[in-house]
Amino acid sequence: MTTSSTIAGAFSPSYTAARALFRERAAAGGARLEEHRHPLAGPQGEPLVLDTARFGRDDARRVLLLSSGTHGIEGYCGSGIQSFLLADGLAARLPADVALVLVHAVNPWGFAWSRRVNEDNVDLNRNFLDHAAPQPANPDYDALYDVLNLASLDPAAIADGMRALKAFEEQHGWAAMYRALSGGQYAHPRGVQYGGVAETWSNRTLRAIWARHAAAAEVAALVDLHSGLGPRALGMLLQTAPENGVAARCARHCWPDVIRAEPAAGGDAALVSGLMGPAFVAALPRVAAVGIVLEFGTRELAEVMLAVQADHWLAEHGDRSSDEGRAVAARMRDAFFLDDADWQEAVCARARDVVQQALHGIATFHPEESR
Repeated sequence: MTTSSTIAGAFSPSYTAARALFRERAAAGGARLEEHRHPLAGPQGEPLVLDTARFGRDDARRVLLLSSGTHGIEGYCGSGIQSFLLADGLAARLPADVALVLVHAVNPWGFAWSRRVNEDNVDLNRNFLDHAAPQPANPDYDALYDVLNLASLDPAAIADGMRALKAFEEQHGWAAMYRALSGGQYAHPRGVQYGGVAETWSNRTLRAIWARHAAAAEVAALVDLHSGLGPRALGMLLQTAPENGVAARCARHCWPDVIRAEPAAGGDAALVSGLMGPAFVAALPRVAAVGIVLEFGTRELAEVMLAVQADHWLAEHGDRSSDEGRAVAARMRDAFFLDDADWQEAVCARARDVVQQALHGIATFHPEESR
């Protein structure tokens, strides 16, 4: 029976505690666990590990992957959802011929260090592109570099920055503002929204996991858990795929309320670069695959953005071990995770519904018949 206490007990106060709880519950459910050790350590010298837990037959023809912590700090939400689902008996409700793979802490370094980015300042959900090809340009970001990467957290500097952003949007429109804030950039290694110039450790590790667990499947779905964007606790389902492609058809079959954000033509065609979902589909060319984001809103967008700016300022100019540094880390957690019981209950309920829809959907999806 699901109660408020069991939901609250799924959410942990640190990466180390979250990992221990995840592994304990996965093992109790009969999972086959694997560890992928990160080359660096956590704040207390603790090991950093991307863990996987597989349920279901090794030769299952349909596979659901549920991942957390792509944006490290968002692991507080995503890991809690995974641990809740394990306690809620998810593994016992798998349809025949469906396997479930839980991927815990895609970015363990960011989770442990209370950062959204990885150890190289890379936003992992902007890193999944062909790094041998010319990097995407983002002139809108370039124009706002000083505003998005503040040299001071003085209230006057922050206010000036917010006014500059508002003026930019009024002059150039929503698409240009969105590209600047969220589209990813590849020219400023120490700036926010940096996508990197090569595949990161997490990128390479995930690709190996996808190949191991899904390359032999007929149908595969990836649900990547995120927090911080959208209305409070809503749980938006987001995907980018051509409308008539297999990925979009599979998404509609699984989730009637999925939001398909297909890039527009012309200058807005690359509003966002390097996303994980399309990379998952491309990595499995012989599989009917779909990758989506399940995003849970927390606080007002401006509050979340200011927390990220403060974290970036701390990494570039401050001392993470200072009182100010600890305050910024706490602010980041508060921006991407809420200790409120009603938020946690809504998040868990929505995630359970989405995952159940996914399991039923991939069990019943037939690519050729869906045309």
